[in-house]
Amino acid sequence: MAFVLNYNSLTTAVTNYLERNDANLIAQIPLFIMLGERRIARDMKILGLKVSITNNFIPPPGPTTGVFPKPTRWLNDSSFNIGTGPGFNTRVYLLQRSIEWCRLYWPDPTKYGTPKYYASDWNYNFWAVFPVPDVAYPYEIIYYETPTLIDTTTSINFLTGSAPEIFLFATLAETAPYLKDDERIKVWEQKYSAARQALGDEDIRRIEDAFSKRGG
Repeated sequence: MAFVLNYNSLTTAVTNYLERNDANLIAQIPLFIMLGERRIARDMKILGLKVSITNNFIPPPGPTTGVFPKPTRWLNDSSFNIGTGPGFNTRVYLLQRSIEWCRLYWPDPTKYGTPKYYASDWNYNFWAVFPVPDVAYPYEIIYYETPTLIDTTTSINFLTGSAPEIFLFATLAETAPYLKDDERIKVWEQKYSAARQALGDEDIRRIEDAFSKRGG
């Protein structure tokens, strides 16, 4: 049977690589794993961490503030489009601007219109669109998310299946604050960077292949 990385096998691998089994270190491994996952999500923009949501705005007389929540594991935006025109079949991409810029552009939230801009920095947990939508435009937001964090109950995620080497070396690299002067930290950082670069190149090739097959 082929080896599959999971929470338990990753914990064992980290212990083996560190060549230490003292209780204090073992107790920190869940923290190292979590920090490794978040490091990968911050460092990499890969298809496996790219998702989308679709919905419709709530027009007047409903809540018309133009503010709505981001998903729980939202990390960064990729694009934001709405449907306009007959049957809402014409897709228009909103431009991202700072919340200050948007409020200067559309200072009166009681006036409604077709959204043209959006702010992701209004709040970490919310987006805001400007103008405030006047009808129930359908929207699609494509964004990057933090992967489902693994633990004793959720043992696998996208990274364990598609990027096990990156996951391992990201976790080992996150031991640096604990191990301090361990000379192997440089090696793990180098291996993490190399594996990350390889997966990034693979993702780029996948996108290029899909584009060429469409006749782009």
